[in-house]
Amino acid sequence: MKAIEQTERYTLSQLVVQNLKQYILEQEMVQGDRLPAERELSRIMNVSRAILREALRSLESSGIVEIRHGEGTFVSNRYMNPMLESLSFAMRMKGTSSREITEIRYLLEAAALDAAVEHADPHMFDELEQLTKTAADRGRSDEERMAAHAALHLAIIRCTGNESFIRLAELFVMQTPEIANRSDSHQFEEEHRRYIDALRRKDVITAKQILKSQLLR
Repeated sequence: MKAIEQTERYTLSQLVVQNLKQYILEQEMVQGDRLPAERELSRIMNVSRAILREALRSLESSGIVEIRHGEGTFVSNRYMNPMLESLSFAMRMKGTSSREITEIRYLLEAAALDAAVEHADPHMFDELEQLTKTAADRGRSDEERMAAHAALHLAIIRCTGNESFIRLAELFVMQTPEIANRSDSHQFEEEHRRYIDALRRKDVITAKQILKSQLLR
């Protein structure tokens, strides 16, 4: 981290933001790591604490840091949130059809199936079975059933272990919850049991076929 030159002050806040980003990368900081105190940061970069706080608020709105009053500033892992919110808003502004959104969701989830059969354990399949029952239970509220349906598919996607991919996929899973509302709960449960059984057998081809049938019929 370097001091900010006087000649650079016309973009001072932006320069402090870039400097702080570089510092986080150079120090190989990870989620939960605490940045130096404001007094120390302002001294190192030769800027006022007011300018520093403006830069830190900008980084917080970008999901890069989290400011905890009375504790300090910490590296966050919410850096994907602003991008995903912008993507969601842009799709709504553009009037993207539900079919297009569902197609994107299928491509993302299908891409995760190889990792799912590679890393899934028996406990996960037990969880998927229970979530299938909950999502098909007409005695539960729509909110409970849609939450169970989303959790079922996200549990599979999380097998990738790629946090950025998971968050991107989650955006599309949460925007296509209508499957859990089908009136034929028996058919819904049967389809998902076949899907889970295919994954249990490590039959990715069949699993992708079933998933495509569920989402894109």
